[in-house]
Amino acid sequence: MSAVIDAMNPRSTRLVLVLCVIGMFATLCIGLVEDGLLLATVSAAVLLLGVWSAGLLGLMLAGENDSWLSGDSVIFITALWCNLGAVITALLVPHSVRLLLLVVPLFGLLFAALHLQRQQMLLVAGVTWLAYAAGVVLLSQLGGVDLQFELLLLLAFTSMIGVMVIMAAQVTALRTAFERRRESLNEAMTRLADLAMRDELTGLYNRRYIMDVLAREKALVDRGHDGFTLCYCDLDFFKQINDRYGHQVGDQVLQDFAAVARSVVRSADYVARLGGEEFLLVLSGADAQTAHSVARRLCEGSRVLPITPEAPDYRLTVSIGISSYRVGERVEDVIQRADRALYTAKSMGRDRIVIGE
Repeated sequence: MSAVIDAMNPRSTRLVLVLCVIGMFATLCIGLVEDGLLLATVSAAVLLLGVWSAGLLGLMLAGENDSWLSGDSVIFITALWCNLGAVITALLVPHSVRLLLLVVPLFGLLFAALHLQRQQMLLVAGVTWLAYAAGVVLLSQLGGVDLQFELLLLLAFTSMIGVMVIMAAQVTALRTAFERRRESLNEAMTRLADLAMRDELTGLYNRRYIMDVLAREKALVDRGHDGFTLCYCDLDFFKQINDRYGHQVGDQVLQDFAAVARSVVRSADYVARLGGEEFLLVLSGADAQTAHSVARRLCEGSRVLPITPEAPDYRLTVSIGISSYRVGERVEDVIQRADRALYTAKSMGRDRIVIGE
């Protein structure tokens, strides 16, 4: 049996559970009618069962579909609907059975506490109590009932509702605390994941993550997708900036360059800091000429970056080596060709872009 339940999807499981509840309610009503304990005609009992069952199925279907009635609204109305069905049934049976049936709405309150906010849970409790109190008043108007005993039952039901509300409030508080802790844990996990793939100073991807990206890009290209091109960047004379103006200025320069690099690429591309003043751009689906245009915009944006008020005429330049991936080669090979192109750009006087062979 457990294997069958595990094989069912959540929607099928909920449907089976609802049908089981309806079946048990129908069995209860039929048994009460046969024993003469239900103070209603057979047609009235069938009508009560049909309306309640149809409403419960309708609520389940509403929760499954993307309609205006969804989420907490469905749970709230379902709890009310089940409790009202139990209260009405309890009002139609003799005293000897009624108190037993009045225990059922208490489980409805517990269900509400597990899924709804405290205000909604209190509203379910209030409507359930009002429904029973109104039923007692109606029975007293019809006559033929022991009013004193009905009032005692109402007092007992009120006490049970009160106790369950207190317990349900504690359940709601525990659930809220658990949800807050779960949210905090999710935020912490997100921050840890971000730290694992981001450079702390610039916010760019780090070396480890960009190597994973390159492995994925290589696998895609080898399976027939568009290629990718690397731009290996190195800030010219960056050590002089640190030596002359201090590491704080140097860190700011790295952050400013990272912002420029992010601005010249597309959302599908990647920018990473490999370490120190070295950066790598991974341009998905781009050829060498497209990469050259991106590199040119990066060089132009770098030259206009302000370094420090102490040296308003100082201009930051960058040397860039470009290489496109060749199907079947290793990731290390394409990086090495970009690195050699970068070395050529450096040896030619810096502030240059060289496309590797």
